[in-house]
Amino acid sequence: MHALLVDTGCVVGVVAGIVLDPVGQKLADRSRAAEERRRLERAGRRDAALAETAAEPSGGSADEPSPAPAAPAPVPDLHGATDTGPSGPAGSTGTAADEDAPAESVRHLLPQGRSVPRMVAAGIVTAVLCGMAASRLTVHGHEATLLLVLPYWVFLAMAVTVSVTDLTHRLVPRQLLYGALVLMVPLLALVSVHLHDWRPFVDAAAAGLGSFAVFFVIWFFVPRGMGFGDVRLAGVIGVAVGYLGLLEAYVAFLIGFVLGLVFGLVLMAASGSGRKTRIPFAPALCIGAAVAVLWGVPLVNHVFHASG
Repeated sequence: MHALLVDTGCVVGVVAGIVLDPVGQKLADRSRAAEERRRLERAGRRDAALAETAAEPSGGSADEPSPAPAAPAPVPDLHGATDTGPSGPAGSTGTAADEDAPAESVRHLLPQGRSVPRMVAAGIVTAVLCGMAASRLTVHGHEATLLLVLPYWVFLAMAVTVSVTDLTHRLVPRQLLYGALVLMVPLLALVSVHLHDWRPFVDAAAAGLGSFAVFFVIWFFVPRGMGFGDVRLAGVIGVAVGYLGLLEAYVAFLIGFVLGLVFGLVLMAASGSGRKTRIPFAPALCIGAAVAVLWGVPLVNHVFHASG
């Protein structure tokens, strides 16, 4: 039975990875096109306002020049999947002085659009993760069953696709995150019913809301250092890993931040573009989450219980 569950996880992972990869690419292309249209519309409105102001006669005296029009305040984009990048030394911390200066971007870490090798690789990675989840995952002491691993197959498939889109487009499509959340929450509720224990579900909600809040604060104060897609992703990771335990969620984000920092420093050194480089952060967060899902329980027992 256990071997059958592992084989099923591998098959589900292959299919999910191959199917979701082009879906993620299409969603990222649409988000990028919508973002570009909004940028052009804002630029057009700004130019029209400046032209209209210049054409109007001055309302003051001949000796008093009319005041210059105030520059419009930048409005953070909450609608599309935004650029991602870790805060701190590896991310851009742009200020008002360089608001219009183009940030350096690390592009084409993976090919965009339709790519058979990338699709196959995504399917293989997803299959390995889903198979390992079926083999290693324990939910509050219960060995993996189909019901217990289903929400984590959904999460791992989403994590692989999101990581790929971030590496190809530097975008985290919100539709993938919302879709995974819509599937995971009812499945986790069913697991709680099966276990006759709602404490993990409460922990998942607390970890999801807490992670979203922490990342939102970081994004709010350093909007050019982290995309809002990362904020949404943090909330989904908090729900998925928080169900296994709050310490497991802490381990997931700790690993994610360390990997993001190392990845950012390596890319900065390789590209020579400096501290204003925008770096994909979703892959690091997803790797940290996958490690916590597969090995979080022994890591927490070794690190925290041993030190206690």
